[in-house]
Amino acid sequence: MTRTPRLFAAAAAAVLGLVLGAGGADAQTLDRILKEKKIRITAQIDSAPFGILDKDNKPTGSEIETARQIAKDLGVQLELVQVSGPQRIPALLSDRADLAISSLSITTERAKTVWFSSPHGALSIVIGGPKNIAIKGPADLAGKKIGMTRATLEEQEVPKIAPPGTNIVFFDEHAATQQALLTGQVDAIGSAAFLIADLAKKAPNMGIETKFTVTTAFYGIAVKPGNLDLLQWVNTWVFVNKNNGVLAKIYETHTGVKLVDLPPL
Repeated sequence: MTRTPRLFAAAAAAVLGLVLGAGGADAQTLDRILKEKKIRITAQIDSAPFGILDKDNKPTGSEIETARQIAKDLGVQLELVQVSGPQRIPALLSDRADLAISSLSITTERAKTVWFSSPHGALSIVIGGPKNIAIKGPADLAGKKIGMTRATLEEQEVPKIAPPGTNIVFFDEHAATQQALLTGQVDAIGSAAFLIADLAKKAPNMGIETKFTVTTAFYGIAVKPGNLDLLQWVNTWVFVNKNNGVLAKIYETHTGVKLVDLPPL
């Protein structure tokens, strides 16, 4: 063998070794979970209806129940790792958690640091208001007062589709935004679909309804980069439970709205 082919052969062997080595590392997390019979999953309990404390002070919500279903299907014990919103990804990267399941929206920025599964849930931002307010699409917002909560997805997205003449009124908390609608301070509000559904139940005499959907953000299950076998199992789990209706049932039970069609990643 000449010098050049030898160099190529050596390089190929090195690459193969790295791939095989990575494959061995990838398998370690899932193997450890199955061997220890325990999986650690993030739990954010200040984000209703995804994660909250029930009347007995126990974690519940759509994401908590999703975590419980994963542990059940894996045949292992669940350890909930309590986190705040900003701690979700750091808990995963520092190995405090094996999975992050806390309504973590799939974004290109987050994908720089974690690996996402295919979406298992969604958050639709809608315009909601009383039936007697004529709004069918973005053009109808002109001339109307639209309430919104600061530092939310709706604050980012609604102004993009609002025509000139729309009077957007901002509030610091969801409760204040909802109260503004109930008291007639605004004609309609931009909000998550599940909050509009909940508001309709609280004030049935107002006939509050969803007027139209502004945007839908999808959220997925995140794993630490390198844990390929765990990601593959999670993607398989999402596929199976999307098609058998389990994910839709968990979502609808806790949000009060139907789960939209989930695209593959």
